[in-house]
Amino acid sequence: MEYETEEQQVEALKAWWAENGRAVIAGVVLGVAVIGGWTFWQDRQERRALAASDAYGEALIAVDADDGARVAELADLLAEEHEGSLYAAFANLAAARLAIAGGDLESAAERLAWAAEHAPQEDVQLVATVRLARVEGALGRVDDGLARLPESYAETFTGLVEEARGDLLVQSGDLEAARTAYESAQASGDVADAAALGMKLDDLAVAESTS
Repeated sequence: MEYETEEQQVEALKAWWAENGRAVIAGVVLGVAVIGGWTFWQDRQERRALAASDAYGEALIAVDADDGARVAELADLLAEEHEGSLYAAFANLAAARLAIAGGDLESAAERLAWAAEHAPQEDVQLVATVRLARVEGALGRVDDGLARLPESYAETFTGLVEEARGDLLVQSGDLEAARTAYESAQASGDVADAAALGMKLDDLAVAESTS
């Protein structure tokens, strides 16, 4: 619409504002609120990530100092306040390792079970699960340990999983199945200690020949 005079333009603007002004203000306020909320959320996430990083850094220092109590304390803190973070999973793995070294296998099993359930990455979950299976075996719960080991997994974890399975099968007395598991681990070409695995196979051969 064209206006012949400036007064007509002013009056038209007043009429439009009277009709739409509240909606415009509401939109501006909402936009500011959304931007402010997003900024607040980002700041909060950054603060949380920094706090988790600091706690994990402290845990690493405590690991180097062989301070199992402090590592356990920080692992508990991270599990409570940063449940889905890798920091929490790694701290609990570290606390479990120190618990094993100290002979507290039940505590180690609890921490490994937590990491297996809450770690945000599948490979970390698998590592925790395999370690938990080994601890179950050390506690005499061989069947529980075997039940925890997965039947399907990424190929890169064949050595880790199958060597652990072989160790548990040896404990259970199933030497034939243990040999199959050990040979699968050996064929993968990716084991922690190839010489040690070879010795396990040699020991199996001796045991089988005398059984």
